[in-house]
Amino acid sequence: MDAGKLNKRVKAIRLTKAADGFGGFTSSEDVAGTYWCYLKQNKGEIKQENGIREQRVEIELIMRKKAANEILTTDVLQIEGQSEKHRIIDKFDSEIDFYTTIKAVRIQ
Repeated sequence: MDAGKLNKRVKAIRLTKAADGFGGFTSSEDVAGTYWCYLKQNKGEIKQENGIREQRVEIELIMRKKAANEILTTDVLQIEGQSEKHRIIDKFDSEIDFYTTIKAVRIQ
């Protein structure tokens, strides 16, 4: 892949927990990093399950392997300039090209 195609920025958001001093925990979201990627929307199907209708949008991100190694599968991804967040469902490393493909779905 041509490096010029890596034209979108994606933020990896990591959920962290900290003790609140009263025996419980507080959760917060921290930005783990911001990376360049190639973005492609794969699917945008509408499903009905248990009487609830929802749109399931699946995206595919291609980024450099070294940058993708810093992203955990539990992280939430957010495309810069958009408010929607995406959960990772698949991550594939290409040893030949040194790129990683990440598939994610939009969180409702």
